[in-house]
Amino acid sequence: MTSDSPPPFRQRLVWDEEGGEIRDGAIRYLILRPDGLMGMFSRMPPEARGPALAALAASIEEHGGGSARKYRDMGAAAPEALLSVIAGTAPQLGWGRWRFGPVAAGQLDLTVGNSPFAAGHGPAERPVCAPISGMFAAVAGMVLGASATVEEVACAATGAADCRFVARTGGTGAA
Repeated sequence: MTSDSPPPFRQRLVWDEEGGEIRDGAIRYLILRPDGLMGMFSRMPPEARGPALAALAASIEEHGGGSARKYRDMGAAAPEALLSVIAGTAPQLGWGRWRFGPVAAGQLDLTVGNSPFAAGHGPAERPVCAPISGMFAAVAGMVLGASATVEEVACAATGAADCRFVARTGGTGAA
């Protein structure tokens, strides 16, 4: 962490037991078991699962994007600084180990080890890490300077060792 980066996520959290909430400034957080969340998707009919995962990704892109903008505004404005803060915050949130590839023209790659969403879902025929896709879309858009579309190209729920994502600008990816 550089001197311009925000303090680590866990140091910013306020655990208000009387109020029954956990906050990072104005942002409220919730501790939820991954199998409780992802079990909902594994129980859906296959034709409903894809649209539901896409809606979750869009919601995380919108709301998680607010967190990424906060990190940027707290001093992680340079692309490499923002990626470092995101990679450092993800495991503190229980979102696995995030490793970003180099920033390239119109593309950014992400590898996530130990995805809680893949583990919480269990075996699947298609990638299921929609929350990571949504958060990555928000972050990639900020880093690449244009709206990004994310594709999960490998998922631990489908048997891959890690989950891998590709973000592209210009509409060349899949939702």
